Amino acid sequence: MSAAHGETVMLPGGGVRVEGALELVPVPGGVRPVRLPVRQWAHFPPAAEILRAVVSNASGVRLRVDTTATRLTLRVRCARIQIGDFLRPLNSFVAQVEGVTVATAEPPADQTLQISFAGDEATTVVHSDSSLVELAPLPAGRKTVTVFLPQSMNVDLLDIVGDAPVFPAEPTGRPLWIHHGSSISHCAEAELPTSVWPVVSSSIADLDLVNLGFGGQCMLDPFVADAIAATPADVISIKVGVNIVGARSMDQRTFVPALHGFLDRIREGHPHTPIVLCSSILWPGSDDTPGPSDVEFLDDGGIRCFTAGDPADIGKGALTLAESRRQVAHVVDVRRAAGEDIVYLDGLDLYGPADVPAHPLPDSLHPDAELYEEMGRRFAQSVFGEHGLVPRAVLLKGRSAGLAALQNHTPDEVAIASH
Repeated sequence: MSAAHGETVMLPGGGVRVEGALELVPVPGGVRPVRLPVRQWAHFPPAAEILRAVVSNASGVRLRVDTTATRLTLRVRCARIQIGDFLRPLNSFVAQVEGVTVATAEPPADQTLQISFAGDEATTVVHSDSSLVELAPLPAGRKTVTVFLPQSMNVDLLDIVGDAPVFPAEPTGRPLWIHHGSSISHCAEAELPTSVWPVVSSSIADLDLVNLGFGGQCMLDPFVADAIAATPADVISIKVGVNIVGARSMDQRTFVPALHGFLDRIREGHPHTPIVLCSSILWPGSDDTPGPSDVEFLDDGGIRCFTAGDPADIGKGALTLAESRRQVAHVVDVRRAAGEDIVYLDGLDLYGPADVPAHPLPDSLHPDAELYEEMGRRFAQSVFGEHGLVPRAVLLKGRSAGLAALQNHTPDEVAIASH
């Protein structure tokens, strides 16, 4: 079974099922969940330390255990990320039972991974070998506990101990959703990993999530498409635009062909899987200005992120966020006309001009936890709701049809089809 469906890890004090990662990398004393298979890392650009860090962050990664314990203690090794002079946020550990939060714990910072702003150098500063994280009190009786890991940190899992035996939980059997996006899908700014908007959406829609939201790194990289193609999924979503505009990495001529190529690679592994293609949310004040992006340091200690390109360059082919939405919608129209199972969600439906008064963006680019949670509710309703673009009932029906088709093959044919 793919790591995306969860892998069992036996630790000295008990067993866990790790979900939401695409690989478990051996580290001294344990394993580190990562969200992009290491075999893909050889295709990273030369200055890729930021990329390596964010794909190793634990956004959407969770542990599931069956136990009667009322206290769980994790031994972990957590690395906080520092890029240039910017320390990325600390996020909590959260324990849930039946979708209800029952305990939280602050994360340790056992290490600081210091990365140059250019991404060409990285140094690890060690503060401690490991730390204990206690989650208590938990409800009495036998239960399945889900522990969400801090989404903007690298977390090495070394051990788990309870005041009663701890066993790996069984797979949920729920439909699997793979989502790829930018920092606005990574959601590092939220204190709780359960405020990550794809996590919120997956909880509402009762789906198993693999969140490939990579801060600053949603660039239509072929190695990401290949990883998605190689991973079983019942539905796939891609939210694209803001990183490409912010880095000025593509223009009006190259964006659409690159997006088609990204989708073509995914289709090699998922010829019939529903795909939701989503454009970017509003970037107030920067929607109609091309990149590159820049940062202004404010007198109150805050920052403002904005696009700093020359509007005159639009006529020369520069891409704006507003234009990227039109082009993403165009790609969906072309592919739907060819019979593909693909739908478009306008990012302005998740956060648009009418939302600015009630939900101003703290740095003019990234939402806060309250808005991330609202975006998760909106996405769940617009996409997976009863009248959504890809209703959950349709996913269940498609899964049942696929299993029935497999049952009509010989065992050898099943092995080939499953592969």
